[in-house]
Amino acid sequence: MLRIINDVLYYGLFVLAAAMPISIAATNIVWILLFLVWIAKLLLIKDRRAFVSPVTLPLAVFFCSTLFSALLGLNVSRSFSSLNSELLFLIFFLVSANIRDINHAKQILFVFIASSALMGVLAILQFSFNISSYGWLSLIDGRAHGTRSWSQTYAEGLLIALPVCLYAFLFCKTKRIFLYIFSSLIFAGIILSYVRMVWITCIFLISVILISEAKQLKKVLLTFAGILIVFVAVTTFLLPNRINILKRARNMTEPVRINMWKASVEIFKDYPIFGVGKKNIKGIFSYKYKKLNLPSQYFMLSHLHNNFIHLLVERGIVGLLSFLYLVFAIFYFAIKRIRKSTRDEKFIITGCLFAFFGFLISGLTEYSYGDSEIQMIIWLIAGIMFHKKKAVFLDRDGTINDDMHYSADIDKLKIFPTSASAIRMLNDSGFRVIITTNQSGIARGRFSRESLDKLNEEVIRRLKEEHAVIDGVYVCPHHPDEHCKCRKPGIGMLLKAEKEFDINISASFVVGDMETDIQLAKNAGCRGVFVLSGAEKTPPVVADYVASDILEAAKWIAAQKG
Repeated sequence: MLRIINDVLYYGLFVLAAAMPISIAATNIVWILLFLVWIAKLLLIKDRRAFVSPVTLPLAVFFCSTLFSALLGLNVSRSFSSLNSELLFLIFFLVSANIRDINHAKQILFVFIASSALMGVLAILQFSFNISSYGWLSLIDGRAHGTRSWSQTYAEGLLIALPVCLYAFLFCKTKRIFLYIFSSLIFAGIILSYVRMVWITCIFLISVILISEAKQLKKVLLTFAGILIVFVAVTTFLLPNRINILKRARNMTEPVRINMWKASVEIFKDYPIFGVGKKNIKGIFSYKYKKLNLPSQYFMLSHLHNNFIHLLVERGIVGLLSFLYLVFAIFYFAIKRIRKSTRDEKFIITGCLFAFFGFLISGLTEYSYGDSEIQMIIWLIAGIMFHKKKAVFLDRDGTINDDMHYSADIDKLKIFPTSASAIRMLNDSGFRVIITTNQSGIARGRFSRESLDKLNEEVIRRLKEEHAVIDGVYVCPHHPDEHCKCRKPGIGMLLKAEKEFDINISASFVVGDMETDIQLAKNAGCRGVFVLSGAEKTPPVVADYVASDILEAAKWIAAQKG
């Protein structure tokens, strides 16, 4: 049963990524069904840490500020009836918790990029067959919209896909020709949307990427040359009057946004702390327009064409600050992740981070956060950025090397011949590899913490020489009589690793040569592998697998699904 659920979640994320650029109705159906399946899985495996994430607290603060705004706003019933859109952040947890490994994350992004490129093709078709008899294929106000109800939504969605696609092209070793074509098609769709702020944001993002990826200059220039060719081709052969698109880009004299922001300041002065509440701007906006003697053509406006101003007016200074706290947390923890990531992970996180940055920049002239279609895509991207890693927690003595017998003498260190190849296999399978070791020799006075640290550094160095990477080392220095929380089978060391590396413990493994290692796995809710290379030769009955050594353990772990 659990294997079926895992497969549904695995393949369901591909369907979700494919649906997001195309259909809001399909996206809602898919993510809600997947979420219910995931909750059923959590109840089945009794996972208590499913919603643990670096940004869980900021998300909770932002959601609570929205609830307070709804409760204290002008029309409580209207505000609460619109709170369903605030639950879209659950997509973040759904995605982050159910990505199996880095390859799964890359494949999901590739599907999302391909689906976005398909919308670029549709934009070209809309311009090529702009005839009323084609119905939805015709343009909206002379602008491409894909399958969206409005060109702004369409352009914002492609804007989020563009930097992800560019980074995939720059750093992926395969599928480059497809990514090159996809980048060009996505950019073509953005051009044909006629959304000026998205154009400006694209130019800005491309410039920053060009500067930040100077080492990839040749590939960057090749990409942008292709994009330029697409731009020239589209504006030359497809637009009915190619001068109009440039004229529209230069026309920045429209006063509508400036006037609505003036009115927004007046509303904020009256409701500064928690704002007017969700969906209540429309009811008060016309009054402020009249008060300022501004033009009346937008009296019934329901949003303020700026993410930050809209949140300030709708949810007050508390809501805006909580949103800024969430944005800061996303950037802070994503950059922190990049510094600890492999090459493949870096390009995924960096591309997604640029996508989020583009969403914020274009949101200076549009309330894109209030667009549920865009919000869904943003949470998909954020979930991929912060997907939980699976880990293998390795005991040291008796598992990686001969038992040191209360010693930290480097001269006595003998790493097993199979250790490097086993750890390298786990690295290649997308696992974090972390050493967790009880070292009561420190408390017993047999050696110092400094000596132990030097020994662990030597273990890491020797393994690294054979291209086997240890991501972290956690040590319990306490005596058994101290009854600390970190000494195995206590789960203290695993909880520290979970927080630092954002690990999905329920999908992880513990490998060791002692019964306490297997008991640790059971206490943490993950699987335990007992190896016969240490002092104990009688495997615990509760072990999920018994291996002759670390290499056999690694082969078994790498073969597991979900």
